Amino acid sequence: MSYEDLRYNEVRQTSSHNTFQRFEGIFDQVVYWRIRSLEIDLHRGKPLRDALKKDWYVYHLPIIDPDTTVDRLSGFLQICCGIQRAIPRHEVITVFLDIKEPFHKTASASHSAAALDKLLVDALGVDHIYRPGDLLARKRGAGSLQEAVAAGGWPTLKALRGKFLFVFTGGKDHLTTYANAGTANSRVAFLSTSVSNAGHVPGEEHIVFYNMNGKNVRFAKSVREAGLVSRAYYVNGRERWRSAIDHDCHHIATDHVNTRVDPWSRTRRSTGFPFQALGGHTPSVTEAGEVCGVWARSGDIWGKRDSFLYHYRDCSAQIDNEYTFYISGPNSKVEDWVKGGVVARSSLARDSPYFGVFRIGEHHGIRIQYRGAAGGTTISEEKRLGPGGLFDADTLSYVKLRISRAGRRARAWGSVDGDDWTELGFYEFTDPLKYQGIGVSAHGVARGAKFLFGVPRDLPRPRFNRTRLIGKRDAKDQGWADWDGKRRWRVNRFAD
Repeated sequence: MSYEDLRYNEVRQTSSHNTFQRFEGIFDQVVYWRIRSLEIDLHRGKPLRDALKKDWYVYHLPIIDPDTTVDRLSGFLQICCGIQRAIPRHEVITVFLDIKEPFHKTASASHSAAALDKLLVDALGVDHIYRPGDLLARKRGAGSLQEAVAAGGWPTLKALRGKFLFVFTGGKDHLTTYANAGTANSRVAFLSTSVSNAGHVPGEEHIVFYNMNGKNVRFAKSVREAGLVSRAYYVNGRERWRSAIDHDCHHIATDHVNTRVDPWSRTRRSTGFPFQALGGHTPSVTEAGEVCGVWARSGDIWGKRDSFLYHYRDCSAQIDNEYTFYISGPNSKVEDWVKGGVVARSSLARDSPYFGVFRIGEHHGIRIQYRGAAGGTTISEEKRLGPGGLFDADTLSYVKLRISRAGRRARAWGSVDGDDWTELGFYEFTDPLKYQGIGVSAHGVARGAKFLFGVPRDLPRPRFNRTRLIGKRDAKDQGWADWDGKRRWRVNRFAD
């Protein structure tokens, strides 16, 4: 089957279970690990926290399981805007919103159905959300979503590029305060129903999504045969994953996002395409948008002498420049001090003065590093991005580096979404920083380190044209930079 003909209900995909609790940040799950199916739990309140106005807290359970990488739904949507800015023509991203308490029935209330719809639309824009009414419109005169699917089918993946699709899960009593059979078609999000026996499929005519515990994944076969869409959660082992595939489950939700550690949970193709066709051959296509994969086996960018792979250009003819990148890494099961960053240097010597803005392994936020003079020590500074405590610092990905004053001043910023920027610091140099590019260091890790670098929409790709191992120590040090996609998506292969 060609990509142009492949429909939304004709593919399976890895789904991130409790996306907000994974070691891999939300942005990295999408960009690095190629996940296009996410889950967020929503609560109206949180113990010992102030009530929110027209916003929801994100966590699983109060007291016993409150951990989250993003504090609020508005913060999650801000990250989604960053994803949209990074990959405008991304494959459709399905977001399952698990509703933990019923909506307020008064439309003007802070936690009403109307308030949530408005929050989604205001954040992403109506053109970037695929809604129940869009599906209903596929069949003129259709009275229900199931009728529209039966007569008009689901849209193709190509038609859904660049869109988000929201599905509510949770108790039926909670969901019916959002919509019922008479109002479901006019809402922003789809409703789902829980499945624990065969009689739940197809069920009510306004339901086209079905949510089930992994132990009940056998019912996904009936959902597929009805032309509808299934999701199974708690699929955290190889045997249950295999069962989900055998029963044609569409969204297979797992805690095991890192497919370098758990390759059995991967649906991503070697080209980066995030899906597998349920029947026939999966097309060999890539997702729209450019990104550069950089892999290095090296020492560190630190101390008085550096060791890293540098993909760069000589800017002697035009030294003052500004670069905006998103940087994405594995963010789990990786050494704490591997680094990927945008770097400007006065020379290619390993002890050169330099200034860089970096993402670092795990547990560290975006930071700047600089060496003011040749052979001097490295200084680092880190600053929290966004309002305090609303985002885990190590999950944020946008950086900006500006070189000015004839190459002698370097200034850097970081951002949650590539729109709202926080200044991280600056430094004035004696000599111009004429070598400018992107770099990765592995901190001595034998398997090396890999990061992906991309430029946001509407910005030109920097013309970096040289690649060098700075401070190569021995034959084991090596690396590559890849803009054409031959190796960049093979995130399970750290050494080709």
